[in-house]
Order: sequence, then C-alpha cells, then structure tokens
Amino acid sequence: MRTPRGGIITVLLVIVLLMPTVSAHGANSFSFIMREGALQPESAEVVQNDTLIFYNVASHNRSIMLDVDSDGNPEFECITTSMNSSNTEDECRLWLDPLNWSAGNYQIEIFSNSSLWNVLNLILLEDVHNESGPPSGYSFGEVEDNDKSESVGNSYMAPIGLVVVLGIITLTIRRK
Repeated sequence: MRTPRGGIITVLLVIVLLMPTVSAHGANSFSFIMREGALQPESAEVVQNDTLIFYNVASHNRSIMLDVDSDGNPEFECITTSMNSSNTEDECRLWLDPLNWSAGNYQIEIFSNSSLWNVLNLILLEDVHNESGPPSGYSFGEVEDNDKSESVGNSYMAPIGLVVVLGIITLTIRRK
C-alpha cells in the first residue's frame, strides 16, 4: 500500500508544529540624527542588546555623555566631528550589552561647544526570551520506579522527531 504524497507532507508539518519553539529578537540598531537645531527622535524605547547610533549632521563637533549614577564619571562618552562623508568620525555607537546595561530610564546628554545642547530620554527594556514549549512542571511519559516518578525529559523529543522525519524522507525517496 502506497502512502499519498499529501499524507507525508501532513505528517511532516504536524511533527514540525509540535516541536517546541523559542522566540527572541535580534539585535537592532536605533539611529539618532543630530541636526543643527534638533535631535531626531528626541526619545526612544529600545531593548537590551540593541545598538544606538548617533549621526552628527551639524557643522560642529558634538559630545555625547551618559552618566548613570551622576558621579561625574560617565559610563559612556563619545565625541563626534562635524558632518563628514569620507569617514565615520561624525558618528558614535553604543551597544547596550545586557551585562552592562540594566533595564530602566536613562538620559543621554548631548553637548555642543561645551554647553548642554539636548537631552535624549531613553527607555531601555529588558531583553526577554519567551519559550513556547510545554508549561512548567510538564513531563512526558511517567515511569514508576519504587514509588518514585521519573519523567522522560522533553530533550529526547527533538532527536526522536528528527530521526522520524529523516526516516520518512528516506522511505519516500526510495519509493520513487
């Protein structure tokens, strides 16, 4: 008896859909443009692991400073030159490494000619990775052993599923 091609595809799709997945966001870049008279945008909501990029399109240098604990020693400081298309000295980059930057509200001060020019209000969100696998405490296949219950871990499901899928593909190819 021959299995229809649509049945094999359906079985493969069901196996793939039943496997646990993990959702996450990739590291993004968030750009700020420092014009002659304005900062665009003036505020932002970003996630840990993102990179902030400040582009200076003004005709004079700018200094960017972030002093989290107000102790006079900035945790981040960068100086941009005036607008220059031949190199990257007119921009500053700040990677929000989750190990160094905790979630919260920050104010980034931007100076022009040694005086405060603008303040960027930044909301940094925690980089949360949600798993959509089985709920906490779930176990697959209880095995009784002297009144102790041991569960067969879900870590075996992915390799078993992969072997089943490869077996079905191999059988399908051989039948053709």
